[in-house]
Amino acid sequence: MPQDELLQALRVKIDGYGKENQTELLYVLAEGVRLISGVDLVRIYLEDLISGALTCAFATGPDGAELREVAFPIITQDAVVSRVFVSQYPADFRVGDGGAGTLDGAVAGRFNLSSSSYLPLVSRGRSIGVLCIDSRHGDLALSGKIKSRLAEFILQLAERLDEARSYHQQVQLARRLEESKKREAAGQMVRSAVRLVEKVALASVLTPLVSSDGSAALEVLASYAEDPALQMQYDRLGAILLEPGASLISRYVDVQAVIRDDRLLKPLFINDLTRYDLQKRELTEQMSLRSLYVVPRFDPHSHRVICLVNYFCREEYRFSEFEMGLLQGHAEMLASVVSGVGGEHLEIRVLSEITELLNQGDAALQPFLTKVLAKATELIGADTGSIALVEERDGRRWLVVEDEQGTLVGAKNKEWLKRYIPPFPVGGVELSPEERSLTGYVAWSQQPKIIGSVDEERTGEGFHRSMSDLLKSEIAVPVVCDGEVIAVICLNSLRYSYFTEEHRRILQIIGSLTARHLSDLQRIEGLQGEVQRLTTDVGYKDPHVSSYRLGNIIGVSPTSQAVIDFINTVSQPLFNRVTLWSKNVMQEATIGLPSILITGPTGSGKEFFFNNLYNTLNSLYRLQLNPQGELPVKKTNIAAYSGELTYSELFGHKKGAFTGASSDRRGILEECMGGVVFLDEIGDADPKTQVQLLRFLDNGGFVRLGENMERFSRVLLVAATNRDLPAEIAAGRFREDLYHRLAELSIRLPSLNERREDIPDLAVHFLGKLYRTYRGQNDPDDPPVLAADAKSELVLHQYEGNIRELRSILLRAMFFRRGNVIGGESIRQAIKGVGLGSVTSAGDGRELASHLADTIIEKIRQGGNFWQDLYEPFTRNDISRDVVRLVVEKSRAFAGRPLPAVARNLRALTDGMSDDEQRKMLYKFKNFLYKTVRL
Repeated sequence: MPQDELLQALRVKIDGYGKENQTELLYVLAEGVRLISGVDLVRIYLEDLISGALTCAFATGPDGAELREVAFPIITQDAVVSRVFVSQYPADFRVGDGGAGTLDGAVAGRFNLSSSSYLPLVSRGRSIGVLCIDSRHGDLALSGKIKSRLAEFILQLAERLDEARSYHQQVQLARRLEESKKREAAGQMVRSAVRLVEKVALASVLTPLVSSDGSAALEVLASYAEDPALQMQYDRLGAILLEPGASLISRYVDVQAVIRDDRLLKPLFINDLTRYDLQKRELTEQMSLRSLYVVPRFDPHSHRVICLVNYFCREEYRFSEFEMGLLQGHAEMLASVVSGVGGEHLEIRVLSEITELLNQGDAALQPFLTKVLAKATELIGADTGSIALVEERDGRRWLVVEDEQGTLVGAKNKEWLKRYIPPFPVGGVELSPEERSLTGYVAWSQQPKIIGSVDEERTGEGFHRSMSDLLKSEIAVPVVCDGEVIAVICLNSLRYSYFTEEHRRILQIIGSLTARHLSDLQRIEGLQGEVQRLTTDVGYKDPHVSSYRLGNIIGVSPTSQAVIDFINTVSQPLFNRVTLWSKNVMQEATIGLPSILITGPTGSGKEFFFNNLYNTLNSLYRLQLNPQGELPVKKTNIAAYSGELTYSELFGHKKGAFTGASSDRRGILEECMGGVVFLDEIGDADPKTQVQLLRFLDNGGFVRLGENMERFSRVLLVAATNRDLPAEIAAGRFREDLYHRLAELSIRLPSLNERREDIPDLAVHFLGKLYRTYRGQNDPDDPPVLAADAKSELVLHQYEGNIRELRSILLRAMFFRRGNVIGGESIRQAIKGVGLGSVTSAGDGRELASHLADTIIEKIRQGGNFWQDLYEPFTRNDISRDVVRLVVEKSRAFAGRPLPAVARNLRALTDGMSDDEQRKMLYKFKNFLYKTVRL
């Protein structure tokens, strides 16, 4: 991709970042520098008013971590970095220059840098930092043009970076204040211990301090002795090491700060410290401390130490039962202080930040999730994170951050740490180890979970799926709305044991505050997708057809005009009823729900009729109620389900109601509250569903499968069937009372034989749609023309399959035509099955499917691809599963059995893709064939 396009992509990212995205902005700045200058070594210093220095906020290269530990004074003549910050003028540094800063020279010598170019970062006329571009190989010669482009790029993000820098430091300061409050509260508690029991000479509380390699020590959070000199001596001793044999406590606690000796799972009394080999021998030799009573507080599941409370005596003294009980109660209170004090300020900030975000009223789901994740990551201090949405695919629930093509569905940040996150199945111990993940477990259990060490979690039957070897600890919490998990927030840290119970509380607050808004956004986007599909169906109009009357209903015949009149007549009164549902009018609820029954032979266009009816109602909704909204709509086919699954699809179920019901689920009648529901094949409904539908239509009440609580919803129910319902009633298969309730408004759609006047225009309409679906890259834009004798043949034909049969005839004629005009002979051959026997013969169907498969394969070979020429037509229902299966079988005959080879042969994968892209597309390819096509 050209440099300008890559830079423009970075500018788009900048526009999407907020004050919570300091790290992302720094990463984009470094990427921009690399693209413009061609140099990979970059340091970025930012003004840090907390430490009073220019701190390295970002550094690339193998020494990046060490470079980030180096800071410069804000004002000094001994550093070029500082001089550039103060003067706001760029400068260059070379090792050996007489005027170079001595501090810069020290850094250059330590990290083997030969030269550097420094550019000021300025926002609104005020210095906020310095950009350093380094070289290890001779002089760094950046031309004036490159420096000018760099300055221009810096200008585009400086203001946002300044806001992010300020916000980041405010959050850091809040954390330091919380830590200070925690130490102060712990200090008050240990002071009270010395005064509580006379023999206690010194009390202290130790908490885990985790290093970057995952090993821990126990540092002194607070201590107190009546003798100030004794307390000072103790504090100078420093942390307790936990390597094996390093200290007395290391006998009981491992390097991960986890209690391994069960003797420390209860208070431990050591009568004489002088008998032990201590790490801190000064305790006995200089401070004359003799006995020790240790009260542990730890996580009940992992046994990881929260704190150890030490009570020292200067003589061999065994506390009485009363005194031990007193000290244990004291330690429990102290542990609650360590765990709980100090988080209130951060929790208040979380409430404020999320409330502000909700008040912004983001209309789109994905940007909202991205902002929520950015705030959560920054406020908690995590290194990266993601939000996965729960999606149901083929009866199984999955957590999805991005789809198989890498398009974000949920949210993730710092993508350089998590390149691609595949969908994870929701589940617990029943999943195989390779399917397990923390987010999947949290969604399954509906409980938060913290993993202190992902290394340990991976060694057993744990629930961690690694996205990067750099990530060491992890936390996840479910987002629950109406008793159902709809998403999972997951954060990661580059440090072991980073996340605490305080972080869990904060994430749960974020989940609770955002759950309803997130659910509403999901429902709105789902509705918009459904409306888009319906609009597409009614939106196509062929320029050569002039008889469109309503939407794209072709209405020349009297029977078609009657259908149009029905829609125009009932739409406004039905919409008047819809408007009452938002007003909770009591008398409205007593007269039952409105319904329409559509009957007619197979293939007469019942769903097409519904699409046009809905389109009319939705136009009224936008005109009279909400110009920016969509009238809720759901569609389902009763014949696609059976038994409890039918009931669940309509009315929902409770977790555990039947095998596979792993969570609570709302039915479509509840999801579509205030809108329109289309039930196709209503004649196939089982007796239990019929009873519940009748009850629902009477008062809007229903009960989810597996529970006893009655719920209510309001919808316009449109049902369709090709069955003779009076005959079904006579046979005892359909309830008469339900039939009369459904048929308050009813319409019978005519067969194609009853509307022959419409056939010529219908043929032109469908031929145009079919041609646009199958047209090759080198084919002309205009579809084939139907000659007059071809239209006559179509008008005279006796149709058994109605519109579907007409489409099949046109498809055959289009495929086997000679030229751009389809004549009468072509139609006659198409009606006969292209000379292969009866139109209803199985052989004809196979021959057509085979021909379609060959045509698609040829289009792919001529420069097309699997996604455009097979996947999309199948998604639009333009080709059948049999055609897809034949394409795969024919490709296997050429490429071999393995699916990766088939994917390459069908151009689902191409050589220009990166390894990551190929993995994603192969996953999508397999998912489509196995789960959708059911290969």
